[in-house]
Amino acid sequence: MKEFRLSPRLYAIARAAESGRHIVDVGTDHGYIPVWLALRGQTERITATDIRPGPLERAMRSAEAHGVESRIRFVLCDGLSYDGASAADSVIIAGMGGETIISILAGAPWTKSGTRLILQPQTRQDELCVWLAGEGYPLDGAVLAEDAGRLYAIISAHGDGVSRRPVFIEDVLAENRDPLLPCWLDARIAVLQKAAGGLALARSGTDGLWVGGRLQRLQSIREGI
Repeated sequence: MKEFRLSPRLYAIARAAESGRHIVDVGTDHGYIPVWLALRGQTERITATDIRPGPLERAMRSAEAHGVESRIRFVLCDGLSYDGASAADSVIIAGMGGETIISILAGAPWTKSGTRLILQPQTRQDELCVWLAGEGYPLDGAVLAEDAGRLYAIISAHGDGVSRRPVFIEDVLAENRDPLLPCWLDARIAVLQKAAGGLALARSGTDGLWVGGRLQRLQSIREGI
């Protein structure tokens, strides 16, 4: 059997989650992260969920190919809406838009009671950070992964139910001195500068003061590196 290797993005997500005892991978797709965790043998319970039968079947085949199908529970469901979900101490939601992640967590309020979250939002990262802070999920970690020429931010948070002011991804990355932060900031600044130009702002309905403030903050961090 060949050594099972994850892509840099998935590896960063798996490493952020591996300390959990009961880990749920929401939207598991091919099931690569659950298979990696099962092969490591350090996680007591692993659950892989997906809303579509096709990806869940692919995940099952991945597990079977590596002899760990008996160590992973496969559940066809929407988000975390299955019996026994609240027993998890760690939840992975990766490769989805920020609004989808918010919807999944809003439907699982039990995650506010100490559950650890490992999130990799594809879009609306700032909106997700604001929602997490307001709903009682403080950020406690962030790391960048470079994969196929793109940068991905993986954040971790834990539910305590206490509303607070938002902490944004760049703040945690700067505190941790992530080596990829300058490149990530350059990309984020370029996106916001385009939005501030007017056309994208008008289409999205984004508040100009918000964009201006976020742009100023990112540029300040970039200049200080």
